[in-house]
Amino acid sequence: RQSGFNMACAWRMFVLACALLAVLAQGSYAATAAQWRSRTIYQLLTDRFAKSNGDTSPCNNLSGYCGGTFQGIINNLDYIQTLGMDAIWISPIVVNYAGGYHGYWATDLYNINPNFGTPSDLHALVKACHARGMYVMVDVVANHVGPVDNDFSQIKPFNDASHYHSCNSCPQDCTINDYTNTQQIEICRLAGLPDLNQTNPFVGNTLLSWIKNITQTYSFDGVRIDTIPEVAGSSSSSLAPFWKAFQQAAGVYAIGEVFDGRVNYVASYQGLIDAVLSYPMAFTLRGTFESQQSMNGIQSTVQQYSSNFNDTSVLGTFIDNHDNPRFLNGQSDQVLYKNALLYTLLSTGIPIVYYGSEQGFSGGNDPANREPLWTSRFNTSTPLFKFIQTVTNFRKKAQVWQYPQVQRYSDDSFYAFTRGQTFVATTNGGSHAPQQTRTITYHPYPNGTKLCNLFYPADCVTVTNSSFSVVLNNGECKVFTPQ
Repeated sequence: RQSGFNMACAWRMFVLACALLAVLAQGSYAATAAQWRSRTIYQLLTDRFAKSNGDTSPCNNLSGYCGGTFQGIINNLDYIQTLGMDAIWISPIVVNYAGGYHGYWATDLYNINPNFGTPSDLHALVKACHARGMYVMVDVVANHVGPVDNDFSQIKPFNDASHYHSCNSCPQDCTINDYTNTQQIEICRLAGLPDLNQTNPFVGNTLLSWIKNITQTYSFDGVRIDTIPEVAGSSSSSLAPFWKAFQQAAGVYAIGEVFDGRVNYVASYQGLIDAVLSYPMAFTLRGTFESQQSMNGIQSTVQQYSSNFNDTSVLGTFIDNHDNPRFLNGQSDQVLYKNALLYTLLSTGIPIVYYGSEQGFSGGNDPANREPLWTSRFNTSTPLFKFIQTVTNFRKKAQVWQYPQVQRYSDDSFYAFTRGQTFVATTNGGSHAPQQTRTITYHPYPNGTKLCNLFYPADCVTVTNSSFSVVLNNGECKVFTPQ
């Protein structure tokens, strides 16, 4: 009984500390969720984007460090900005276990990964981005540490077994093997990585102090939080204060990873932090465009989003990332890819473009999907680079984030929507598809309005008798705006 009383007191003290840190965090350098709505994010792996010396030779081992640095990013910000991006998402920055080029194997929370550069280099990167009006989002991990088995002496500052969940209720190897089992997900090890116990006051308070410190020290504008559901009690009212306090301690926009396709499940975490990555829609888009399944799937997912999420406008929309085979690995037709990218860039949410998409990279499972970008020699003339550049620049000019997404037409092979005066038409037919024609009768334009195609300005239609026709040839997508 005394032990239970002490644990209860410790937990109350932890929650009070959370509240105090939340108040203190209000003075931190911050970019809010509302400010992030207008941004287009370029996700890169620090180790794979660019080397400091400009070397463009291939990397012989994608499972280890390849040589990308903070200085390499600084040297190539023109490339990112030319693509139309005004925010970057970089890898976790702390010291990692040997081979942790990706940043998710932390061993020392208090020092910067020397493979990426120095603290001064990181300061310089953020300063250089801010000078260009670009935001910087840092990836962070609060669920686990590097693969040290049970030798916790290697971890700073969590160097004691009491800082981790016990394996007593886990499978024999302590690793999650049933992702329908909430207890396993929350207390067992993800891929064998020791699982931090955030209900331990030292662990919880240290993580809150740490996130507050790094966002303030480096003036980050946002954080991407890894493995949100894997933290024990994330979805329960008794322990939910941890993620809420983590967000508040960060003092900036926070977007979390909930790697799951169930809309209601993923949406349940938005109440804890600003936003989550839009995984259910990403899976829908991959099915629609990569596998050419019915486009009515988009309609269904959009409807589920509307009834489940608190705010869809701040979710992170994407089609590719570092944890899944690239779209072009499963579907080589770049016309289909352009349709998927167009939907991602102009639909509701904050678009995220994974580095290499603009170069047509097609890597498979990790680490093949984490190719060095420098082998492309930062080519700004590829068809996909030009396509993304055109759409991202248009997104800023039209300020589509200020308008709701309204579905205008949906069937098995055609999906159209508007954002304000912008009309977007997509198809999943691919480059060999026959011509598709749809008559649009539900739209916001008065008779006589001339609508012209962003990609081919001479391709125009006029609204007559309250309707207009959209013709798609060879699987193309179109963006119409009034002239």
